[in-house]
Amino acid sequence: MDIYEAAISRRSVRRFKDVAVAYDALERCVNAGRLAPTGRNRQLCEYIIVDDEQLLPKVFDSLTMWAGQPRATGDPLPERLPKAYIITLINSKLEAELGGTRRVTSYDVGMAVENMILVALEQGIGTCPIMAFEPDVLKQVVNMPDNYEIALVLALGYPDESPVTEVSDGSIQYWIDSQGTRHVPKRKLEDILHRNKFS
Repeated sequence: MDIYEAAISRRSVRRFKDVAVAYDALERCVNAGRLAPTGRNRQLCEYIIVDDEQLLPKVFDSLTMWAGQPRATGDPLPERLPKAYIITLINSKLEAELGGTRRVTSYDVGMAVENMILVALEQGIGTCPIMAFEPDVLKQVVNMPDNYEIALVLALGYPDESPVTEVSDGSIQYWIDSQGTRHVPKRKLEDILHRNKFS
């Protein structure tokens, strides 16, 4: 799969097979995140891989939303839960020392996570980036020091669904058909692309 094909075929996965993800594959994702662009090369992101069977449900319990729904209504079956997480942290003490700004650091997080998502996809691993979580609960689960902040949680596992894109008819709300396929509306290229000047 070339990079363009990976970028346009990637979809967030919310149902996973009951198969563990090899640590080496997860480490490869983090290495790709480590080497993503970062403002002034400050490198303020750090990562925690969670793949321990005892910790996985605790991380999931710290999430407040799943599949765009409050947890009580959006949860998959227990055997379809993520089989690993990569938690992206911001070293806030180092950010202050190096004169970084949260705006720039947030871009760094996004670029690092996208690298991890694409490398996961290349390895046949599905992902779902999550920003809806209880930070204090998750900090306890992973024993995180106070000088770090949790930026994003990336859920990973081998996909047990194949979401498809479709042209948006004005709504961006995804939906699931009677066969269980998730449909993800996307705006048309001509609706979001401008050349030389805003048109």
